[in-house]
Amino acid sequence: MAAGDGNRVWFPEMIETLRSRWNAAMPFPVLIELCSILDAMFQARRPRGPILPPGSRCPECGRIVGSESQQRHSISVRATILSLRRFGIASPEVTKRTEQEWARYRAENRLDIYGRTITSTAERVGKDSTCGHATPEE
Repeated sequence: MAAGDGNRVWFPEMIETLRSRWNAAMPFPVLIELCSILDAMFQARRPRGPILPPGSRCPECGRIVGSESQQRHSISVRATILSLRRFGIASPEVTKRTEQEWARYRAENRLDIYGRTITSTAERVGKDSTCGHATPEE
């Protein structure tokens, strides 16, 4: 991997795939699938293994927990939509409209930022990602 590529998110082949497959009439399930394709391309180029030192200990149970920054980055649907404007694939107006429609579609269908259905377990993990023991709800 070339110097600096470890920090790069949008590789040229990903931009070309986005450019060739995107269209403004694309339904969200197809856009979600495109995001999965782009994410697979991204993951194939990322270095393996931990980048940061281990996380800290949970003050309640003493378990060593991973830091959020240690998790592998992924390409979200919104990141894909915003990249349409960034790389000149779609106009700012189309990008803004698509972003607003995505937010509405995501809420109506209870989807996470990657377009996957949210389950009660996933909702809990999102709020309490630092440790497995029970913590009081906010």
